[in-house]
Amino acid sequence: MNKIVSVINKMLPVTGYQISPVTSYKYHAELEFWKNELIKYQKWYNNEITEHYGEPSPKDEEKIKKHSLKDSAILTWFNIHQQIKYIEDLSLDKKAFSGMKILDIGSGPFPSALVFEECELYCLDPLISCYIEAGFPVHYYDGVKFICGFSEKIPTDDNFFDAVISVNAIDHVDDFFKTALEIKRVLKPNGKLRMHIHYHKKTQTEPIELNDEIVKSAFGWCTNFCKIKESKVKRGTVLNNDESYTLWSN
Repeated sequence: MNKIVSVINKMLPVTGYQISPVTSYKYHAELEFWKNELIKYQKWYNNEITEHYGEPSPKDEEKIKKHSLKDSAILTWFNIHQQIKYIEDLSLDKKAFSGMKILDIGSGPFPSALVFEECELYCLDPLISCYIEAGFPVHYYDGVKFICGFSEKIPTDDNFFDAVISVNAIDHVDDFFKTALEIKRVLKPNGKLRMHIHYHKKTQTEPIELNDEIVKSAFGWCTNFCKIKESKVKRGTVLNNDESYTLWSN
């Protein structure tokens, strides 16, 4: 474990925010998940597997074709699944953030919020540099500003964003309440906040158990913030009985 901690700590952003050995191991597990996903995308693209998260392997006319199988597969998956998933999970249309500067917390290796039109997109994730090293081609996404940083210490000015979103990621953070206060700091007064939140038991990469009361407590500062939807199903996934997906917004 000490070797894993050392490697991950060298790859994470230098922000003054301290993480524990347990948290380092969490980030290692998260990175391994995405590396495995990268392999699956290529098998899905090549029709070696018939579906991935419910998405049938792409037809030839649906395939984006770049110089490598890896990049072709990733960009095709992004186009067919990732962007549509954001629209569905957040229950919004493509013009929802028109004219706004938005922050996607825990974006992972995809700027999926590019599906929203006529807005300025910032994607925050502490593993951005790790994703690039693993082979995710972030250079293809024009106009996106990737921020390699922690949600507990967001490296932007106060009142910087018109909107903050998060899709199935806020339960991955290190400190939920500290993250909520950072969102308050960087979001403009009366700014838009919309989060798709997974309720579940603790796991290695999703260490935070959330429920309605915890979410209400952490975001009590946000006027009119409430749960607007709850489900056990989302694109390509059906949850167990003790889990649910919730959508919160102001």
